[in-house]
Amino acid sequence: MESASYHPWFPLKRNLSPYPLINCQLNNLSLTLSWHGQDTHPLVMEIYFPTIVGLQVIDESSYQTHCHQLDVNNTPFSLEQELNHTIKEYDYFNLPWPIWKSVKNARLHCYGQLGEHIYQALYSYYIIGQECVYLIDTECEPDIIPLLC
Repeated sequence: MESASYHPWFPLKRNLSPYPLINCQLNNLSLTLSWHGQDTHPLVMEIYFPTIVGLQVIDESSYQTHCHQLDVNNTPFSLEQELNHTIKEYDYFNLPWPIWKSVKNARLHCYGQLGEHIYQALYSYYIIGQECVYLIDTECEPDIIPLLC
């Protein structure tokens, strides 16, 4: 599997606390994530994906065990090696970062030859919540709706 080279994503141009509570609502091919940050200045927002190409959700505790037992080629979920930690001057990298984004079409091969024909640009979002880990592939940028900043 080609490295997806995920980079930290800042949906509201601010640092995010690790392990937020996230609720997921799927309606046909649209997806809404309700985000509840868990720090002294809580952030509540909705991340709305008008369309998604693929969605994988796994229990966070199972995911941690799963990642430590498999090598890179045995799982479709991104692993620590794919996360770009090069921006070391920020304090938030001392904590787990909750949202990562890739725009390199590295997961396009997961959708076969037809997928490579249909999708021009595939964004991939890797979100680590308190209870679940999400891997979302989509063709468009999500809408961010701040509810409490």
